[in-house]
Amino acid sequence: MPEKVFTARTTFRTRASHERHSVVLSDSILDIATVEPIQFVDLTDYINMHLSVNAVESGTVTVFSQHTTAAIKINEAEELLLEDFKKMLRELCPSERGYNHNDMSRRKPPIAPDERPNAHSHLMHLLLSTSETIPVIDGRLALGTWQRVFLVELDGPRERQVVIRCEAYHPHEKAEAVALHAVDGGNGRNGAAHRSAQLK
Repeated sequence: MPEKVFTARTTFRTRASHERHSVVLSDSILDIATVEPIQFVDLTDYINMHLSVNAVESGTVTVFSQHTTAAIKINEAEELLLEDFKKMLRELCPSERGYNHNDMSRRKPPIAPDERPNAHSHLMHLLLSTSETIPVIDGRLALGTWQRVFLVELDGPRERQVVIRCEAYHPHEKAEAVALHAVDGGNGRNGAAHRSAQLK
């Protein structure tokens, strides 16, 4: 199977929340190339790396899929369980069933040039979710022992984009230091470029 490569583009903003603290926002967009029709891509390690690189100790992270046939879910990363999930989704929404959405002769524009007969993928997505929001405690996602954060591909292979928005809560003086670090990458380089990452 080809390697999974996550390419991240990160931006930063700071806003005041009350007298003693500020909220530092960091938005990272992951470009993900999926390789299977239904695939669970584990994002957890990348998100925790994002927290570490940006010195986020306390806050929240929202993970958002920019697609209607790729979902975000939290569950266990056990290999056989993931196969059970895929089987369940295929049985609930079989691709070979007749769907109105797949009848291109009846569809009204706009229709994408690369449109697929993928009603089953949209139906699967309806059963899942577009985003998850997770607390950050002591610099890491506050997940349970077996919980992992997944992009769930439902219509692959595809090029996918996932938005990672972190709201970090800092005292004002620390927020200013984090913002400065974001501008120069901590060593004179552009922060967003410095934070581009590849995970295998």
